[in-house]
Amino acid sequence: MRFFEVLRRDGPARLGRLMLDRNITTPCIISPEDYVSAGSIFRHRNLEEAREAKVSLTESLPAGRRLVVLPYPYDLVNIDIDIDAPRALVVDPGSPLPLKDADVYVLRAAGAISGARDLVNTLIEIRESIPPDAALYTPALATPSNLSLLVYLGVDIVDSVRVEMDGYYSRYHTRDGLFQRDELSELPCRCEHCSSGDTPAHNILKLEEELVWVRECIRSGTLREYVERQVRCVPWMTAALRLLDTQERYMERRTPTHRGSVMYANTSESLRRVEVRRFVSRVLTRYRPPESDVLLLLPCSARKPYSESRSHRLFRSAMGGMRRFVHELILTSPLAIVPRELEDVYPAAHYDTPVTGVWDLEERAWVINSLKSYLKKNRYTRIVAHLEGELCDALRDGGIDAIYTGGGTGPEELERLREALEFACASARPIGNFRLQEFRAKADFYFGAGAGDILTQGARVKGNRLFDSAGRTLASINSGRIALTLDGARRLLPLGVYIVRIGDFIPRGTVLAPGVVDADEQIRPGDEVIVVSDYFLGTGRARMSGWEMVASRRGVAVELREGAEV
Repeated sequence: MRFFEVLRRDGPARLGRLMLDRNITTPCIISPEDYVSAGSIFRHRNLEEAREAKVSLTESLPAGRRLVVLPYPYDLVNIDIDIDAPRALVVDPGSPLPLKDADVYVLRAAGAISGARDLVNTLIEIRESIPPDAALYTPALATPSNLSLLVYLGVDIVDSVRVEMDGYYSRYHTRDGLFQRDELSELPCRCEHCSSGDTPAHNILKLEEELVWVRECIRSGTLREYVERQVRCVPWMTAALRLLDTQERYMERRTPTHRGSVMYANTSESLRRVEVRRFVSRVLTRYRPPESDVLLLLPCSARKPYSESRSHRLFRSAMGGMRRFVHELILTSPLAIVPRELEDVYPAAHYDTPVTGVWDLEERAWVINSLKSYLKKNRYTRIVAHLEGELCDALRDGGIDAIYTGGGTGPEELERLREALEFACASARPIGNFRLQEFRAKADFYFGAGAGDILTQGARVKGNRLFDSAGRTLASINSGRIALTLDGARRLLPLGVYIVRIGDFIPRGTVLAPGVVDADEQIRPGDEVIVVSDYFLGTGRARMSGWEMVASRRGVAVELREGAEV
């Protein structure tokens, strides 16, 4: 696997580079000029003739670099082609995959897959079985309407065969689905091919245009939002996305932990996004709130982080000095529960959702069940709920025992909040330095339970930095993300988590996948990691998941921020 490299990830979707005569950015539409094929062994009279065809293929390779498709079915004849060229293996759904590494795996009869369940199961089975830095090609399957879904499932390479053939039967493709051309009163496209009646050329153009947009979505980290919109074209695509979201392991281990774009939660499918489920899971399993007697439940705000919004500034003003006795938890959809200390991490500070005041049954259940799980693990003497409308009703109906103030930001509503907190905070314990608690909470969130206590032991906070008793910087927080120094990394090393072990070399700037000896399986793209060897200690950001670092032959595994020989 020397001719394909993954450059960027957005869930299972990848932006990559296939190095042929021309460097092709994937996802891509491959053309017959980009490959040569030995073809099926069944077109030969016997296996010996098939082997001879392999020799002819090797000897007749044209000048330049093309993708060489080996004879298939591969499991019936063990033919190898030892050439310095990109190689492709044709594989069948449900059949054992060959052990031989290839740059591209071609799914045979992909166009014959029928039904959402078969499509999802087949592509996940193939994707899980082939190396992570190999490309997946699904011939005769892509259309402008389904392309984004295919790429989100993990497909890297498609072709225009299906849409071109459809064009010869007057089947007219658009981003919004397939139509019979002669049944359209007006053509929605104004391209020159529509004017001339060349439907195959129009279909190919629409597929190419869709491909450009899909690649741009991957670059900006917004493909999931686009897919949620696009699958509405036909019911089977909506079903496929919902089925894909049930494949939690497949999705979670391929989804970055951070991205710079806004996460739009516009559909019911947004509740099942990896980022949403991962956030709540970490709050419930990793995060430990400060010791406090009083919990204050607050509504979310349109502005993020919440503390910068007008409503939360008013809440803070009403709390006054009582704030040091109160732990704050924000209730929201789709993230359910957001501790104040984590309000600036991804995706809590990077999401937007339609606000109508109406909470459907699924949203209610998600928030109430998450809150109950949180309260089962974290006990409070008193709970104050400054909530209104259907969210307040949902908590009451869910049996949450709290002092309900009715919510709101008017003078009377804020006075009720103040009075409720005065009553709740009587004899309550102060919770200590908020900034120190913030560092502890984020360390637990990013590195696992217990990391916060280790990192903040005997430490103090100044600005956005954490210092030890000797004045050495341990970590800093920027835009909700924690960044370790070498001193901070030394503190966390005994935990044995988020560690990338490399060979006996001193990296400069980046760590490439071939240099990785071992890596924590829970590492995801975007995670803060510690890089170690017998001679080196460093910190940086992961560019791929830990399991990918170990299995890949190409690509940047870690972008180093700091490092030193030891």
